Formats: sequence, C-alpha cells, structure tokens
Amino acid sequence: MEEPTYMKSFLTVLFSYVLTATALTVPVPNLAEPASPSKSPEEEIASLAATFGGRIGVAAKDLATGKMILVNADSLFPTASAIKLPVLVTLFEKFHEGVLHPTDTIFLTDSTKYGGSGILQFYEDGAALKLIDAAMLMIVLSDNTATNLVLDTFARDHDEKLAAVNSLMDRLGLHHTRILNKLMSWATKKKTPESIRYGVGYSTPYDMMHLLELLATRKLVDEKSSEQMIDMLKKQQDITMAPRYLPYDSLKSGEQITVANKTGWVSQSKIDVGIVYGPKTTYVYAIFADNSRDTSETVDNKAVLAVARASRILYDAFTQE
Repeated sequence: MEEPTYMKSFLTVLFSYVLTATALTVPVPNLAEPASPSKSPEEEIASLAATFGGRIGVAAKDLATGKMILVNADSLFPTASAIKLPVLVTLFEKFHEGVLHPTDTIFLTDSTKYGGSGILQFYEDGAALKLIDAAMLMIVLSDNTATNLVLDTFARDHDEKLAAVNSLMDRLGLHHTRILNKLMSWATKKKTPESIRYGVGYSTPYDMMHLLELLATRKLVDEKSSEQMIDMLKKQQDITMAPRYLPYDSLKSGEQITVANKTGWVSQSKIDVGIVYGPKTTYVYAIFADNSRDTSETVDNKAVLAVARASRILYDAFTQE
C-alpha cells in the first residue's frame, strides 16, 4: 500500500531536519582541559561553576564498580527538556499496561502546535502520526509539540496529565522530580513559586542518575521497553555537551564510545543526562548547570562547555587504570 501523502512529507522533512540538526550540533574540535592531578573529580567539577558564574550539580555512577561521583547531587535544578525522559518512561509504562499502544494514531491541529524546538509546529493542520513516532521526535529532536501530544494521551485534565508522570516518578523513587507544565504552554503555566523558578520541571542530579541506572540495567517497565528507550536516546541529535570532549580519537581498533542521552537548554540552564557505553565500563550521569551568566544560544556557551568538561572528568575518573 502506498504511503499517505502526509507521511511522505513527514519522512522527507524529518530526514532533512535531522541532517541539518546534526551538522549544526557537531562542535568545533576542541580538547578538554586536562584534570589536575592534585584535585579529586568532585573538586574539579565543582570548580567549573566559576567558568559560567553559576552553580553545577552532578551525579554519576559506574555500573561495574558502583563508584559514584556526587556534586550538589541533592540540590534542585531546572530540567528544561530533560524532563522529556520521565515523559518517555511514563509513555512506555502505559504501553506496558495496555492503556496506550505504539501504533495509536494522533492528529495534529493548529491549536496543538507549540513553539521552541521541533518540527511538528511547521506541519499542516490535520497531520497524523503514530504515537511512537511522536515519542521519537520528542527525544531525537526534542520536539515540544510532540511532547505535548504525548502528554495529551495520558489524561483529559491538564493536572492529571502531569500527575501521571509525577506519580510514576514517585513510585520509581524519584521524589524530587516533577513536571510542572506542558512545553511552551503559557496558557497552562501556573504562577506558583516553583513554576516561576523552575519553568517546565525540576529534578536533582541524584534522581536523574537513579532513573538512568534503572534504564541502563533494563529495570524500567520491562527489558524490551528499556532497550527501546535506550535506542531512542542513542539517536538524540544534540551532541554539544556530554559527548563533546570524550576521547573518540584515542580509541583502539574495534573500540567505541556510545552515548544515550537527553539534553535540556533554557536561558540560564544547560542539562545533559544519559548513559555512556565505553570500552572499559558503562556509567550513568546527570549534569546540571544553572544560573549561568552566559545566556547565549551557541555551542560555545560557557555553561555548555562546563557540562562538556564535567562529562570528560567523569569519563577519565571511571576509566583510569
């Protein structure tokens, strides 16, 4: 059967966008500053806050040894688009329960388009796509419209949609992780102190590390679901932070480094959370940079570079002989 016209258009635009996004997000080659042999990884990471004039939080765990590196790990930080990972987990939980199905069709209307990142906002009214494809766009291109379409399948009432995510996070042990609103949805944003301070959501580095450990060990929802979510994260297109300074050029023949991650960008905050699969070990990490004085939207934003350097410090700490 021939593909519907809207699907041909969808695939063509998506392919073009991914190529463009990849080209734009590949950073100019640069080397991370070598770690000081006189400082611990925690001290090295903490000192990065001064480079962007804000605060930094990190939680990371080597899954082979159990070693952890924690810096301000229990402090609350804005999540920005990193909150889309809990949304993804909630969606797969509903797939598992049979409440929703990956092939369910959802329809885009002009009233459900939202600004910011993503391509669905540019689609014609009435476009249709599978729920699993919306989830893919939510992660791979951080599409805000796709995220809200996913959230809309959780419940009818706005607060119930958010509660579906937050209650699951509670059950998983993430007691300090909350989604506070749909993405770029000013009409539903509440004027509470936490909404004003944290925007779309908040979490702690430790909470996100815990969620990623459950995912990396295939304990989120079920093994197959965990593998599908990890595969989505591996396709994520923003490589400006955690993958940026990893030592790809020093790998031996047959070795590789793979990062499965989700990032978040908003004004003063830059976030990267994920899993690193290296030749020596696998570890999970959550890196938050907040209150940055540099609010430029460039790949060399000082908070972006700080997250990238923190990522390299973690890699070196977990892979040193």
